[in-house]
Amino acid sequence: MFALPKPKSCEECGYEAIFHRSTYISLFIDEIVGSIFKSRKSEGRVAQNLYRLEEWFSSRFLLFSVAIGWTRIQRMPDENTFLLARCMWDEATKRRIEMQELRPFGVARNIFKAKLPAGKTITFQGIPAAQYESECVSWISDKSRLKKELVKLGMPVAKGGAVRTKDEAAALFRALVPPVIVKPHQGSGSRHTILHIKTENELSLAFIIAKQVSPMVVIEEELVGSVYRATLVGGKLIAVLRRDPPQVMGDGVHTIFELIEEENKHPARSGPYFAKIQLDERAREELARQEYEMDSVPLEEARVSLHQKVHWSAGGTSVDVTDEVHPDNVTIFEQIARELRAPVVGIDFIISDIRRSWKEEKRCGILECNSMPFIDKHHFPFEGKPRNVAGAIWDMVMTHYI
Repeated sequence: MFALPKPKSCEECGYEAIFHRSTYISLFIDEIVGSIFKSRKSEGRVAQNLYRLEEWFSSRFLLFSVAIGWTRIQRMPDENTFLLARCMWDEATKRRIEMQELRPFGVARNIFKAKLPAGKTITFQGIPAAQYESECVSWISDKSRLKKELVKLGMPVAKGGAVRTKDEAAALFRALVPPVIVKPHQGSGSRHTILHIKTENELSLAFIIAKQVSPMVVIEEELVGSVYRATLVGGKLIAVLRRDPPQVMGDGVHTIFELIEEENKHPARSGPYFAKIQLDERAREELARQEYEMDSVPLEEARVSLHQKVHWSAGGTSVDVTDEVHPDNVTIFEQIARELRAPVVGIDFIISDIRRSWKEEKRCGILECNSMPFIDKHHFPFEGKPRNVAGAIWDMVMTHYI
């Protein structure tokens, strides 16, 4: 048995690198297939039938590959098991669900088989919601179309669009109010995403970076506030995290360097989930954008960011704020889940304060939606109460088969 190669480390990918070329080709094929479906009135039915056929074939091919030795069965989590999978596995054990991981060519790919107490066996990747996904709208991961659909529903979104060429990017940039954000058309997870773009030269570089992994590139006005991840299961809001970039809080006495030194002493930054704040070139660039240097003394309560992105590997953190969400924001999250018909969905939302209604904020909005969110982040927040999202998912799955 041989092991598949792993992606090379990439600063723009962050802590979990992806294969650039294969990702680009995959998205290109998705666009072609998607364009075929869009031209048919029976789009929904065709997409659902193809999904069911793919699910049927994939599960049987996996079982065949196990029989001939191409795929290894992992009966217990080990050091190669993804954290998300560990959360699902722990909750499965509590519910007497027999779970196994299937590793093609010995490589962990987040593929699992689970035998439910009712006797039903399901095969899934990442999150056990495959039996519902054929009902989910086909454009949930298409950032451009998602935005158009949300606008029709009166939802707040950032102004912008998707482009293919540098000329199109420049034209769209001139029609927006900077700063803007540039990101891949699908996927991402903050990979190859550049923020705070104010000039066409910065835009050109960001376009190249996003284009490495996506045929189309999204350009949007940058919203104001913190990034919140709302995760819903079965249409109900289960947990909300505030995702913070690496940052320190000024006290009017200590320099930024001293504040970082003190912050890095936090026990949670010793791993395995959170890392120390990195004093690299990216940190210095972000400080310069805010007109700071390492020996600057920020005012008391001044929040100083040290990276554009919320990467845990660069020192980013998370805070559970589930109990603080304004009722209007709960309503809009659950409305989105219903419209997407998504059994599990993560909604990235930017607002200055989640305790305030989105109706009172001028430059807030929905960034994107993800049908395969990293639910483990809710189980292990840097601060605040852990939320058992994995348990809610298994409860939904088990109810489905009763």
